[in-house]
Amino acid sequence: MMKKQVAALVLAVSIVGGVGAGVIANALISDSPSTANNAGPSEPTGGGESGMDAPDQLTVVPGAVGPVKAGMSKKDALATGYFVADVPAPADGCPVRPLSWKDEYVNTYDVKTLGNGEISSIGIFGDGVLTDHGVGVGSTYDEVSAAYPDETLVEAGYIQAGLRVYDREDGGWVGFLFDTTPAKIKGSDKVTFMEVTQGGEPSLMRDGC
Repeated sequence: MMKKQVAALVLAVSIVGGVGAGVIANALISDSPSTANNAGPSEPTGGGESGMDAPDQLTVVPGAVGPVKAGMSKKDALATGYFVADVPAPADGCPVRPLSWKDEYVNTYDVKTLGNGEISSIGIFGDGVLTDHGVGVGSTYDEVSAAYPDETLVEAGYIQAGLRVYDREDGGWVGFLFDTTPAKIKGSDKVTFMEVTQGGEPSLMRDGC
């Protein structure tokens, strides 16, 4: 099955916004896409499904999206109320997903897990979801570089660029993807995808499952 790197919607070998095809480790399983500070993620304050935060109310910090943390066990992820378990894959040949965001959130976020259901990565596709520094999908490169002036833009593969932010206190990461190379980027180029991880830096890639 062709591997794909995702920003929003599939279009041939690309995703709208220019995310190209890429290869993900077989141990990772992805679901389909649908304010705090660095000291920790926000708690639900209402407005979404079952009184939880609505999709655009969750704040992204390195290693976490609202109360959902990369590295969280399947049990703890389900306890947040944002996930359902053991969802059949939407495409033939893909495994059952140990975790999937509830329906209200799947067009804004995805989640990748290890085989035991532990969260390895959270992807952000939807506009309006911001980091604690006030930037997100749809923000310009100028806005992101102003929010994180100490970070360097690097090649992200498939004629794209990534800017990755690391929290040295807890090992969390958040990455920003741009659909152009570092050499060609302009201040007006926009973030097409974000990814949150813990320990290892974001690959800024997604597979076909």
